[in-house]
Amino acid sequence: MLSLPAFSINVITQAKENIKKKQQLEQTVKNLLDEAKKPEMRHKKQIECYMLAAECCKKINEVENEKLYLKQKYDTAKFYSAIRDMFLYIGMADSVGRMPNDKGVIVRENPRKYRDILKPYRGNLLKGGMWYYRNSKIANAYEYFDLYLNTAKSDIFMQDNLLVTDTLLPSTAYLAVFSAQNLKNYDGVIKHAKLAKRAGQKPHLVQEYYANAFEQKADTSHWVAALGDGLRYYPNHPYFFTHLIDYYADNNQTEKGLLFCDSLIQQNDTVAIYWYAKSLLLLRLNRDSEVIEACDQCIKLKPDYVNAYYNKGIASLNMAVTYAENACTDVTDPRSKTDREEIRKLYMLAKEPMEKVRQMSPKDVDRWAAPLYRIYLNLNMGDEFDEMDRILNQSK
Repeated sequence: MLSLPAFSINVITQAKENIKKKQQLEQTVKNLLDEAKKPEMRHKKQIECYMLAAECCKKINEVENEKLYLKQKYDTAKFYSAIRDMFLYIGMADSVGRMPNDKGVIVRENPRKYRDILKPYRGNLLKGGMWYYRNSKIANAYEYFDLYLNTAKSDIFMQDNLLVTDTLLPSTAYLAVFSAQNLKNYDGVIKHAKLAKRAGQKPHLVQEYYANAFEQKADTSHWVAALGDGLRYYPNHPYFFTHLIDYYADNNQTEKGLLFCDSLIQQNDTVAIYWYAKSLLLLRLNRDSEVIEACDQCIKLKPDYVNAYYNKGIASLNMAVTYAENACTDVTDPRSKTDREEIRKLYMLAKEPMEKVRQMSPKDVDRWAAPLYRIYLNLNMGDEFDEMDRILNQSK
């Protein structure tokens, strides 16, 4: 029959004595953890080491709590870290208990035992996270928020049904997401984003961080899906639109992007940005008459949407140029006059929205000066053409 090494007995016995006397607690924890990691350590004694380490942490917290009660100087970080470590070490004990022992049998402690030890301290995990967060120690803050949220999913607290009863979970998840984003901990963002949106605080920004996390992880399928959900639920937040349209354009998936825009419009045709997105993709496909229709719908819904006026102006200008390239040039042919009239109509169609762009964004010279130069030239508008010529020369 195997016997426990004498050193292990001494470590465990000494630990119990130190806990009783509240002495050398930090060193005792270290000794117990080292002992638990030894390959020859038997299953039951390994669990005992972790539980005694948790008991040491409980005593460390009590020492600091007594100082607080007596209004003496106490170590806030030690106060909270002892509680954190209690949860971690009991979690380790529970993990060992889930594994077969040296006889191949799983003899797990009743989770209620662990729950009864930890429940009085659970709220302090959140308080610890908030303390670190206020003191700009974001990495520590995230660790506590994450642990607090994890406990809600643990079967140790199953009887408390915390996912339903704990109303602080969404706001904690919100803080966890913003902490993780600050740390570029993209797995942390993804882990808590869904719950964080339930907090009702800047859900569009949570969704942005969620999408960005997938982009940073080079998970394209989930990134595009997250952008699509963002545009669907938060159409007024530009991040989703710009990144999604750029993705479709940069990856030669313009037609696919157009189908997505049509699906959004089918669900809700009163959102201006959906129509603008459609116009932008149609413009890339040179479907200029459809661009104008989409822009008109966008402007109808949002009369100050300068980008829609720009797209309409460019599409009209494209149509004018294309028509002119194929127009009849024989002045004796009756078609020549008809074509010239049609070309003029198209340039006039481009003139109004492009002048609107100038009116709405006068400092954005690079955007409207060159198109207006061409429009005024073809409409024989001498004074206006001369003005554009001066503006373009000044901007060189």
